[in-house]
Amino acid sequence: MSSGMLTEVSRRIGEADLATLFSEQRRRSIVAWLVLVPTIAVLLLYRTIPLLWTVLLSFQEMSWTGETSFAGLQNYQRLLTDDVFVTALVNNVLFLLTIPVGIALALGIALLLNQQFVGSDGFRSLFFVPYILMMVGIAVIWNYIFKTSGGVANHVLLQLGLIESNISWLGDGTWAKVSVFVVHIWKSIGLYLVIILAGLQTIPQQVYEVARIDGANRRQRFRYITLPLLKPTMGVCILVGMILSFKLFDLIRVLTGGGPADATEILITYLYRQAFTNGNFGYAAVLTVVLFLLMLSLIAVGRFVQRESYR
Repeated sequence: MSSGMLTEVSRRIGEADLATLFSEQRRRSIVAWLVLVPTIAVLLLYRTIPLLWTVLLSFQEMSWTGETSFAGLQNYQRLLTDDVFVTALVNNVLFLLTIPVGIALALGIALLLNQQFVGSDGFRSLFFVPYILMMVGIAVIWNYIFKTSGGVANHVLLQLGLIESNISWLGDGTWAKVSVFVVHIWKSIGLYLVIILAGLQTIPQQVYEVARIDGANRRQRFRYITLPLLKPTMGVCILVGMILSFKLFDLIRVLTGGGPADATEILITYLYRQAFTNGNFGYAAVLTVVLFLLMLSLIAVGRFVQRESYR
């Protein structure tokens, strides 16, 4: 057999193997999609259809009896003149500031707990406890702590001489925001801590050893090794923090009720009030649509930050 014929036979055998490989991949793809069909069907049934119904309801007015009437863009136009909506939207943005504060505190604690000492595992569990507690229970406990008269917060600050009279933590708009900030950061630190600790333990110790041999001090090792290698972990924390900042419904409902004077109102508590207190289901649907679009935008930003952190 000549060399040309051998080359032709080899080429045909290669094409046959390639066709077999593509056929196998196609078969696996079809099987994978068939397995996903029930999940996609459930997702469409319980997620997509309610979302489409909410969008449809935002163009209507609906009474307590379920009777609907077409309202056009009237509910959307109402947003432009609704001061409470603007306050709730601003508060949602303000509560995003808890993310860098919580991450910075969790990073400092994680650096301490990443050292090996007696009881380090117990301390790690202790900091995670607030995150697994029910938010309603936490809000009730902090409600007692922030009581104006007889509350733990005022008692401690008075004893330390940091204040001269009781602070109305939940009765003043500014202090009420501070109270929600404190409780939300206290609860979320545990989750940030677990994520950052996991990130710290993925950094090879040999890198620190080499840097130490080269004369790098503790601050330089933190700045040039720990922080750069923790960037992907920080991206995850930011994404999680954005989602957590919109899950403050139960905390605000129990701790402040959105008050005083709408000072701690956020979009999700405001849409609840419009729907189930005032019976404005059409306007509540508009607020739901706005909240959904806002969360999608923030998740997209969070994913971008997370992707950039891997570069």
